[in-house]
Amino acid sequence: RHHQAKNERSLPLSPQALTESLVTMGRKSMMMDQTRLRMEKMEAERTERRLRMKQARSDRANEEAANVARGNPGDVDFIGLVREWREEHAGLAMPHNNGSSSANGGFGEDKICVCVRKRPLNDKERRKKEHDAVTCLHPTATVHSAKLRVDGISKYLDHNSFRFDHAFDEESTTEDVYQCTAKPLVKYVCGGKGVKATVFCYGQTGSGKTHTMSGIQQMVADDIFNTLSDNVYDGGNGCSLDNTTCSIAIFEIYGGRIQDLLNNRNRLKVLEDGKGEVVVSGLEEFSANDPTEFLALVEKGHNNRTTHATEANDVSSRSHAICQILFR
Repeated sequence: RHHQAKNERSLPLSPQALTESLVTMGRKSMMMDQTRLRMEKMEAERTERRLRMKQARSDRANEEAANVARGNPGDVDFIGLVREWREEHAGLAMPHNNGSSSANGGFGEDKICVCVRKRPLNDKERRKKEHDAVTCLHPTATVHSAKLRVDGISKYLDHNSFRFDHAFDEESTTEDVYQCTAKPLVKYVCGGKGVKATVFCYGQTGSGKTHTMSGIQQMVADDIFNTLSDNVYDGGNGCSLDNTTCSIAIFEIYGGRIQDLLNNRNRLKVLEDGKGEVVVSGLEEFSANDPTEFLALVEKGHNNRTTHATEANDVSSRSHAICQILFR
């Protein structure tokens, strides 16, 4: 029996069985080939993905270094989103019109002109890795608020725009601000009609109020005396060096106290006269005959202001200072 069984196992396969066996082997071979191809594809994709991630990390590091060099450190993703928004809206900025030909202080029929000036990041903000989140495209200023979606990972920006009469970006100079704000008022108040004009600056601590107003005061000094000199030859009814004296008074409001900054910081009182107008009693005026004397008085008043170190500014003005320029 054993010999017979052995002979039976040694019998050749029939053509049909041989065909089925070859088909089965072919299928197994194809499956192995497909598996190997899939594995090779997965490995190639994994390698490509690793290269992309490595390149992305390198690009991110380079972009962060470039942002730091530009003085704008902080979150690279948010900075990139702000940059994309600015590129999309760059064409919306309009040129400034100072309206110097208008009779009403350069502002046409409007009696109030509201402007905003953006300052660049300061050193303390850079050390804290904060980023530039405000865009000024005259006449609008847009605040870009950094947000995270509900997944806690995806980043986006919430944009809030505000419209002003003038919006000055960080590239604008103090002279640009002056040309559109205070300069038109000089000729207006020197017209001899007894009018008044006010320029005031407000903002949070460290926003650059003193920096801007100091520059404006220097330019006002030159323009006032140039205008008074020109009016001598115009032959009109305006104020001129022949019929007008210029005087200055500077005081500050600090902690409920009012102090004369040009007169030994003497305490002053705010009263109301018979006409119902507010008067600072005891405030002393000092005459200025030229821009040099004008600026000397302004600098004296500025140096006498109350200052303290704050988180935003090492030498921060802690009072409200008022500089009055009077023509008589």
